[in-house]
Amino acid sequence: MDFLLAVLSFVIVLAPLILIHEWGHFIACRLTGVTVLEFGLGFPPRAVKLFERNGTEFTLNWLPLGGFVRPLGEDFVRPVGEEATERERQAYRRYQEKLAALSKKVLKLKSVAEATPLQRLCFLAAGSGMNAVAAVVLLIIAATISLPPVVLAAAPNSPAAVSGLQFGDVITAVNGVPVSSTAQIEAQIEAHRKSAQRDQPIRLTVQRNGEVREVVLGEQAGRFPNQAVLITSVTRNMPADGVFEPNDVILSVDGRVRSTESIVEYVRRRGGEEVTFVVLRGNKRLTLTVVPRRNVPVGEPAVGIGLRPLEFNLITGLALEDRAEGKPFFEAIGAGIQRAGLILEQLIRFPIDLIRGALTIEEARPVSVVGISQLGGQVVSAAVEDRSPLRLLNFAALISLALGFTNLLPIPGLDGGRILFVLLEIVRGKPMAPERESVIHTIGLLFILGLFMILVVNDLVNPIGQVIR
Repeated sequence: MDFLLAVLSFVIVLAPLILIHEWGHFIACRLTGVTVLEFGLGFPPRAVKLFERNGTEFTLNWLPLGGFVRPLGEDFVRPVGEEATERERQAYRRYQEKLAALSKKVLKLKSVAEATPLQRLCFLAAGSGMNAVAAVVLLIIAATISLPPVVLAAAPNSPAAVSGLQFGDVITAVNGVPVSSTAQIEAQIEAHRKSAQRDQPIRLTVQRNGEVREVVLGEQAGRFPNQAVLITSVTRNMPADGVFEPNDVILSVDGRVRSTESIVEYVRRRGGEEVTFVVLRGNKRLTLTVVPRRNVPVGEPAVGIGLRPLEFNLITGLALEDRAEGKPFFEAIGAGIQRAGLILEQLIRFPIDLIRGALTIEEARPVSVVGISQLGGQVVSAAVEDRSPLRLLNFAALISLALGFTNLLPIPGLDGGRILFVLLEIVRGKPMAPERESVIHTIGLLFILGLFMILVVNDLVNPIGQVIR
């Protein structure tokens, strides 16, 4: 199933984004008059020629690592010399003569070398530009989608706990009235308490594991806390590993510590000593012990758990999370552009944080197409559970921006490396010899392909763990 989901995510997310990227290059070539010989999905060797249109061959290639647009004067992703360009030009002219004999449209021939530096910059940057446009469009669509709130926890002894509500339940209606936010749920409950039917039980419509059920809020079974702390993650090879689980709810630490800040401070002071946690796991109350690390440097974890404060509703005992409240279209445009800017900022900061050591090994792990597809498989599964495309849209937008950003890195063999040579040509006033530039891009491409193969093997041997929760 994981394999099938990964393949599905490649087909519906990654492959279209690669096509969009290459379509940007293709459109830029058409606008600048550069002749396009081939539009390829995947890297050579060629698997099959799909069709031909206006002199451009559309092909499917064996290595599913990206795609390419091959204009006149280039071989795959590197420039060729004038002699090779002239051979291609003559072959293309013979093809045009056949088209003319059939009274079909004939385009003017123009090689990459004949384009101005500005036209080449436009051609090289257009793929990443198209990815950015696609990401913004996806995020605008995502901003218009509403998702009902999800239950993070139900306080012990509360009406929510008595009724059996648990982590992950999605509340879609209160007493038959559809809701799409925590505020709407609380408003409906308050309206019920003030209505003539206040003696009747409150009925919640809940989605759980793909099934829709009705839950009746029970009677309070005793006092319950108004706040707690949710464990959002557990770091491997740390004291917490094997003791806690993500989504455990911390009710107390050594019987008294309850807030996020106080827990962090307390466990650091108790390094090397046993600390007792009372946690809620589902509907079970557990007592767990852990020994924090001694003498932990500032900024490093003592136990290895991610924490998030929870506030329980004083009437129901529910801690809810708003996932998405759809915006009107014109508001969604601003939200989509802002979200794209935030993602791009994170991508730019990533190498800086990596150098500073601000990222964990798991966060900094590079992945191949296989790893991205594995992540995509998790997103597809979560989208099915949510019965909403929201996660898939956000994931596709992230990958689209990452694809565009990565291709602009100044590495030979990538668009950014090609752009660097055009900028050098502008500064020097003359281009580098095509043969010399070709060698540099070939070395860069071989390095990239070698790295990709290593990452593919790593992703197959050590698949990406469950990151969508």
